Amino acid sequence: MKALKKMLALVAACVTVLAMGTIAFAAGTGSITITPPEGTQSGTTNTYKIYKVFDADGNGSAISYKLSKGTTLEAPMSTYFDVDTAGNVTVKDTAKDEKGELTAEAIAAIAGYVTEDDLVKTVTSTGTTAAVADGLANGYYYITTSTGSAVTIDSTNPNAKVNDKNVVPTVDKKITAVDTGSFDENGKKALAQVGTKVTYTATVQLGKGSKNVVFHDTMGTGLQYNNDAAVTGVEGYTIETTPAEGDTLTIKFADGTTGTATITYSATITSDALQTEPAKNTAKVSYGNNPGTTSEPSSTEVYNAKFTVTKQDGDKKPLADAGFVVKKTVDGADKYYKLENNVVSWVDSIDDATEYKSDANGAVTAFTGLADGTYTLVEKTVPAGYNKAADSTFTVTAHDYTEGNLVQTATVTNNAGTELPSTGGIGTTIFYVLGAVLVIGAGVVLVARKRMSR
Repeated sequence: MKALKKMLALVAACVTVLAMGTIAFAAGTGSITITPPEGTQSGTTNTYKIYKVFDADGNGSAISYKLSKGTTLEAPMSTYFDVDTAGNVTVKDTAKDEKGELTAEAIAAIAGYVTEDDLVKTVTSTGTTAAVADGLANGYYYITTSTGSAVTIDSTNPNAKVNDKNVVPTVDKKITAVDTGSFDENGKKALAQVGTKVTYTATVQLGKGSKNVVFHDTMGTGLQYNNDAAVTGVEGYTIETTPAEGDTLTIKFADGTTGTATITYSATITSDALQTEPAKNTAKVSYGNNPGTTSEPSSTEVYNAKFTVTKQDGDKKPLADAGFVVKKTVDGADKYYKLENNVVSWVDSIDDATEYKSDANGAVTAFTGLADGTYTLVEKTVPAGYNKAADSTFTVTAHDYTEGNLVQTATVTNNAGTELPSTGGIGTTIFYVLGAVLVIGAGVVLVARKRMSR
């Protein structure tokens, strides 16, 4: 009997809970200190409920147990524990696995045995700061937690130290493809053309004790979800047809699901004004029984660029009615920019391109929604009385999200059509001089011939 009592103390000291809670001891008037799971956010609260299963007598090294209610144990508790006529409780071999720890079935039996009448204390932890339940009478205790379904006993008698072994789920979201544009190596930022698709991959790690784990994704202004989410790596999940409030995409995982869930989905860029305010996208997972308990969020940003033009004449005064288009080389051929319904496309003919003209202030509507690349500004419509301006190029550099790269400008000058290039030429004077010389020469020849004829 004595050996069995020591065995029970050893089992309880090493027990790993696989169901709703676990067992801890308090010998004499002692305490139970519970350390929250690693990775718990600083503002997250976890609630621990402590239920008394059996009474106990202990001296700091040995401990014995007695029924604290009733005189017998009924199934399923009787499958795992024996009670003698004096009410002493011992553990059966059927309660232990090959490691000498309580089985999940034995833990489940204890969970069904205790009631709210057996609840002796509720304590709360914040962040990773431990929760302490002190002033506990001698006893064998069952602990539930709001973080999930797994708790581990480290040591007991007289003071128990418990590590909450629930694994806080994590999420890492990345941009993994862009139809037109580029994205960073870490997948957190992209520079993409408006109207094209961005593909995301979110990796959710689900560990021991997972409970009420829900994936939430929220897409900000400038992104339209394509309703194409797919999950691989785990079973037991539901993609909600109606997302939770505030979500763009909601996925629920079945309790107890473990492993790496890979979620792939995409969005279309709907804004061409993402130069200084990118389209943000945030994913997180909620878990446990406390509403609002979430993992660290993971976010991405999508940008696009624009090019603005100011038109002036040779005297640096604003010049109206100059029309511009933008072109780039695609697969070795010139293509022209066209923006329609916030979708940029590249057309074959300059006549089909989007043309913006300068106003009375010389301002030209910006060419927006651009990805990284090298572009050419072409003056298509030349104001009357002026020469066509030379083409100019500008480059939007990949992985550069500074305003200087994403908002580029140029001032284009048109000279009057009667002027020759300002490179030291003598203008029209030479034509007058040559004309006068020819006229005088012709007169001299005519006079000479008349004299010779006489």
